[in-house]
Amino acid sequence: MNYVVFILGVTLLLITATDLINTSLSVRGAGFITKRLSKTIWTVLLAIHKKTGARKPLEMGGAFILVAILINWLLLIWTSASLMFISQPDSLMNVETNSPTTIIDKIFYTGYTLSTLGLGDIEPDGPFGDILTAILSFTGLILISIAITYLIPVVSAEIIKRRISVYITTLGCSVEEILTNYWNGKNFQELESPFVSLTSMIILHAQNHKAYSILHFFHSSDKKEAFVLNLTNLDEVLTMLLHVIPAAQQPSFNVLMGLRRAITSYLVTLPEAFITPGEKSPPQPELSALEAKGVHLIQGKTVDLAYEKIKSRRRLLLSLIKDDGWEWNDLQAGSFNHEMIFSAK
Repeated sequence: MNYVVFILGVTLLLITATDLINTSLSVRGAGFITKRLSKTIWTVLLAIHKKTGARKPLEMGGAFILVAILINWLLLIWTSASLMFISQPDSLMNVETNSPTTIIDKIFYTGYTLSTLGLGDIEPDGPFGDILTAILSFTGLILISIAITYLIPVVSAEIIKRRISVYITTLGCSVEEILTNYWNGKNFQELESPFVSLTSMIILHAQNHKAYSILHFFHSSDKKEAFVLNLTNLDEVLTMLLHVIPAAQQPSFNVLMGLRRAITSYLVTLPEAFITPGEKSPPQPELSALEAKGVHLIQGKTVDLAYEKIKSRRRLLLSLIKDDGWEWNDLQAGSFNHEMIFSAK
């Protein structure tokens, strides 16, 4: 036996198994290999988008990365098992010719055993081949099962994410629009009910994002479903309510802080997707529409100091927007038409 080749195969198998378990069976996000593979693919797709302006590569990014992850696991397991069979020259026997197998035969045997086909023209020869074949057969079955159980919750979590995004747009599609929509002439108390609902929804998404970091790479070109844009608008609304709107006009402080902490629980998962605060701070929201409605706003050094204290948070939101293929100006999208429009044929 070639122990160097065998140890290399075992090591590769253990690394792959660790990555697979950390990605699909834990709540700590993606494994070391999967995390970097996902980010590398997304960086390439983002570069294509920036060069061509096309959003189709980003829209396909989540599904493409998900398939790439599954193929990567398969190839790594296939390679590691092949190395272990290759390490023992007489581990397999060709039934038709009754002769030892070649390296190509061993790779072929490993592949169809991993797929649970079991063609039968090549068989294990001796205890080493028997045990390794049994382990490989179970590995193939487990890989298929994990692939299915991993796909379903990811898709479900993506639907929840888009649901949250659309919910936010029903409040308004920019900071000013949300605030003007819920100004009753005296205060913003009517925001309390939707904010309470959003708090639990965003906490759920934060946990989903922590468990399935691949969710970050599912992109929507429809701004109503663009989670990063609408979440940023929502967080900017909270900043306005907490630091620019007088306390007498604010919704319940506990409601505001509950939603703020819920968004924070999502933001702290972003470093897992290699997203960190940038160097440039985004501009403060435009407030002319609020002033025109007679909303009293706090201005001056007090507000500037408040924005200075949360500059890292806003820089992180800017980095999040850019990493999803958008710009800060895309936040000022204006109203969406939520009515159903059918064209006559």
